[in-house]
Amino acid sequence: MDTGPDFELLKDAYAIIDGIPETAIDLASLCSARGASLEHGTVCSPAGWLARHPDFNALGLAPSDDDGTLVFKGEAEGKTVAEVMAQVFRLPPADAGHLFGDRNTYTLGDDSGLSDKRLWLREVRDYLRAHGQLEASIEDRLDSRAPFAEPPPPQQTRAL
Repeated sequence: MDTGPDFELLKDAYAIIDGIPETAIDLASLCSARGASLEHGTVCSPAGWLARHPDFNALGLAPSDDDGTLVFKGEAEGKTVAEVMAQVFRLPPADAGHLFGDRNTYTLGDDSGLSDKRLWLREVRDYLRAHGQLEASIEDRLDSRAPFAEPPPPQQTRAL
């Protein structure tokens, strides 16, 4: 039985979140806007997006009907997002709370100038590095980008 973190699954999560537009990721809540699809206004935290992905659905992760919490293998009652993600990734509770918390749990927090997406990717990258699991492909892909959030293209801007 595996008892340590599932680093390969965490790398899969990294790749999934890396493919989602920056404007569709919000660390403040599990799901802050629910559109028909990614292209139609859905905005979620990384945990919220993972709960919508077919690979994670196959593992038993899903959003609750009201998007207020996560369900893992049919269980949701009384569990925080961090507790559910700790189960999914076999992470220590403190690590899950850090990786799947809000901006205030991160090293750089609101002073970073990074978008929510880039901040989360950075924290996951640092976590993988600290555990000797960082692959060059992840390092190269992130290091080649500008460090600060870029404004979204006009077609992705939603009217207030």
